[in-house]
Amino acid sequence: MNKNSIKLFFLIPAILLIIAPLISFPYRFYTLLRIIVTLTSAAIIYQSYKINKGINEPSIIFLFILILYNPLIPIYLSREVWLPINFATSGIYLYTLFKIKKILSI
Repeated sequence: MNKNSIKLFFLIPAILLIIAPLISFPYRFYTLLRIIVTLTSAAIIYQSYKINKGINEPSIIFLFILILYNPLIPIYLSREVWLPINFATSGIYLYTLFKIKKILSI
């Protein structure tokens, strides 16, 4: 992966998570958002496990995100509940991006 694709890998879910509760979209958008967040979380867990040769804090945090946003067994919450959850999840993606940028000097 090059530097721009790593940035997009974290920025796309972060931006979508911020936009999702603010604008009313069709239900398909939220399903797509769940798929994107689940796939990126799974990839982060895999890479984190592979690099650290074990489970660490980011793996556990993104495992909770993966469970919360999974599209196969969705967790239904009201819009008011999803608002802070989406913002917190977006913050986790952005924090992880800046942490990786610092490590990789992107």
